[in-house]
Amino acid sequence: MKQEFRRILEVLSVTTLVNFLTGFNARLAIVGLPTIASSLGADLWQSIWIIQGYMLGSTVIQLVVGRLADLYGRVRLFNLGVAIFGLSALSAGAAPNSTVLIVSRLLQGIGGAFLMSLTITLLTDYVPKERLATWLGINQVSWRVGALVGLSVSGFIIDALGWRWIFLVQLPISLFILLWSHARLKDIYVPVERPVIDITGFTLFTAFMSALLVGLTLHGYGFADVSLANLALSFVALTLFVFNELRTRSPALDLRLFKSWAFTGGIIAQLLYSVGFGASMTLLALYFQVVKGYSPSLTGLLITPYELAFLVFGVLGGYLSDLVGYPIVSSVGLAISSFSLFSLYTVNTTTRILMYESLLGMGTGLFVSPNTSSIMLSVPPERRGVASSLRTISFNVGFVASLNIAVLSITNFIPYKMASMLITSSQTGSTLLTSSGTALLGHAIKYSFLVQSIVMASAIPFSISRLKQAAPSQKAAAFRGL
Repeated sequence: MKQEFRRILEVLSVTTLVNFLTGFNARLAIVGLPTIASSLGADLWQSIWIIQGYMLGSTVIQLVVGRLADLYGRVRLFNLGVAIFGLSALSAGAAPNSTVLIVSRLLQGIGGAFLMSLTITLLTDYVPKERLATWLGINQVSWRVGALVGLSVSGFIIDALGWRWIFLVQLPISLFILLWSHARLKDIYVPVERPVIDITGFTLFTAFMSALLVGLTLHGYGFADVSLANLALSFVALTLFVFNELRTRSPALDLRLFKSWAFTGGIIAQLLYSVGFGASMTLLALYFQVVKGYSPSLTGLLITPYELAFLVFGVLGGYLSDLVGYPIVSSVGLAISSFSLFSLYTVNTTTRILMYESLLGMGTGLFVSPNTSSIMLSVPPERRGVASSLRTISFNVGFVASLNIAVLSITNFIPYKMASMLITSSQTGSTLLTSSGTALLGHAIKYSFLVQSIVMASAIPFSISRLKQAAPSQKAAAFRGL
């Protein structure tokens, strides 16, 4: 028992460090976005792509990572991801223009795909199923600690050293994690399949995800015709992908996974949750810096109540899920999140915003760990890599959709060029920042919160509908018998 607990702590020490780093990275970019945009002369589209490039890189490679982990093991791929993540952070910090920065962020997203998928997979391999939600909650909290530290120090780093250092500081952290992982992580998962790679499936899925994400993005910036063409291409690629997977003996994605409603309902709930939540921190950062005129350092501090609330309720959500079951806890979390987003639509004062921001952290904390546990335990061990990847894909697609819904909301009230000028001029003191312009931007941001609230509420039926499902272990056993 003691040896098993020690092994869990060793793998947790690595996964929590990685989650800390990825959380740190996520919030650094959000707080630094207006400063980066101003320094590189980026417009609204390029500014959003500094964040979205990471999501695109992470999403298109996810399924490949998950399947390779199921075929070849977890640890070597995990260490490769850490190396890619650190080197691309160095490239981002040295970027001479917005194009190089976006490409660097895309590469960092590829490294992040290895990390986001395999941390959950490794923990699921090591931890007993009856306590998985609790340990996942602890692991998820490390992401929030990283985000909290990122919010707290990013503004001061930018003010004191410049925005480039928010990327450069990630290199030594990545190096330490790589050395620690090499010393502590051992693969206990033994592949059960002959390693046959479905190249056609991976190619079609990558084409599907790339066309989908680019199509969603272009629609957000008013390129309707090109957007529809990309969305049509994504549908064709998805159709061909499904046909290929049904005929392939060793598919990239075993479609039988979706026969389990515990799995499918969890993926749909995750997707809708991500659409509802994804843009919220970016919108708050823009609201505080552009509309309210606060500095990057103060903005970082003002977003910390969300992270603090998630720290507490992320662990509590996992613990309660192990006691009473995941559908109730995750559904309550979604309801609280929807209410808090609607409340952000109705308020103006910073104090009230901080209050509902904290409530949002409570709701999302209660949702994430139970829902993740339900997804991972609904599949057998030889499908956990793919299951974790699909969970991350659903989050990333929702995140991208959320950002572009926010862009549509903003450009519905403010012309695109004016919105770009407002964001960049917030760091230069330009006279373009008129009171009417900032008021319109503030109204547009609030409208985005209203839309997000509705989408978040739509996830509740999919979460609560799993109440009558069999236990996760039974689902995995049933899958093996298919």
